[in-house]
Amino acid sequence: MELLSIIGLAVVSTVFCILLKQYKPEYALMVSLVCSVLIFVSIVVSLKPVLTTMNEMLERTSAGYYGKTLLKALGICYLVQLASDSCKDAGQTAIAGRVELAGKAAIVLLSLPLFQNLAEIALELIYV
Repeated sequence: MELLSIIGLAVVSTVFCILLKQYKPEYALMVSLVCSVLIFVSIVVSLKPVLTTMNEMLERTSAGYYGKTLLKALGICYLVQLASDSCKDAGQTAIAGRVELAGKAAIVLLSLPLFQNLAEIALELIYV
């Protein structure tokens, strides 16, 4: 999907949300969620060639594992941001905060092997 299509979808969805919020606020929320998911999916589809190229480049280097971990963390950030913003739009800031906390915990768990490798390298430098 091109940028103009995304902008058009966003503007039309915003107008629908404003109109629906007066009469059926729950429908306005659904329009907002569907629009957000459609935009997110279109972005992911358009970035697939970039991610494929980056993965191929990372596989050829010695830092492939670190790069893949970084890309996974970036994906987690995008998904958490989408979910958190959707919760905030629905007026559920407490739930949005817990979603963000869960995303941070997921990134910490994902990066734990990196921290272990870093600690091993530091210990080798200290005791050599």
